Amino acid sequence: MNDAAPSPDCPNDPFANAAVPDARSLRGLAHPLRLRILSLLEKHGPATGKAVAERLGITSASASYHLRQLLAYGFIEEAPELGSTRERWWRAPHRGFRLPESLDTEAPELSTAVRMALAARWAEDLNGAVQVWSAQPEGWREAQVMSERRTRLTVDELAALREEIRAVLDRYARDVEEDVPGGRVVTTHFAAFPSPDPDDEPPRDPA
Repeated sequence: MNDAAPSPDCPNDPFANAAVPDARSLRGLAHPLRLRILSLLEKHGPATGKAVAERLGITSASASYHLRQLLAYGFIEEAPELGSTRERWWRAPHRGFRLPESLDTEAPELSTAVRMALAARWAEDLNGAVQVWSAQPEGWREAQVMSERRTRLTVDELAALREEIRAVLDRYARDVEEDVPGGRVVTTHFAAFPSPDPDDEPPRDPA
């Protein structure tokens, strides 16, 4: 997921073919399992409902329901050339999705639900990485990173930080299918936000 508009300076923009939901279609993403299914189809290509169920450890009925929801809101499509009279194949025509910031005012409950579902999926990714963190080969083990920092910024500084970080990510962007000697697929998660802790709020002026 990306909140930004396409960057003209990024030749390998990973969100160049991203879906851009509106207030209606956003409902299709507001469920953690749907994001997992969509991610599965994006990463591994077309699959049947049965294959999705087996891969994610869910029932076929649950997979079928959420696939139909993703279809109804335009995030996946049927692949009839792969199917038969007995089974249907599904694919994701887009890679990722851009969440227009206008939806935070047009559909705040839905945009919050989507971000909550995305945070849950990111947590799964990070938990999986931590499980094998110490077992990574030498070099890779030292290069990976988990970091949390707290600072005090103005809104303009936070916006500038966001754009600088995006510029760095754009500079290293490559298609995961690209043949890079010694390369591995690397996942990056980036979040920066005002602290939700009330104790971190600046003191109010008594006047």
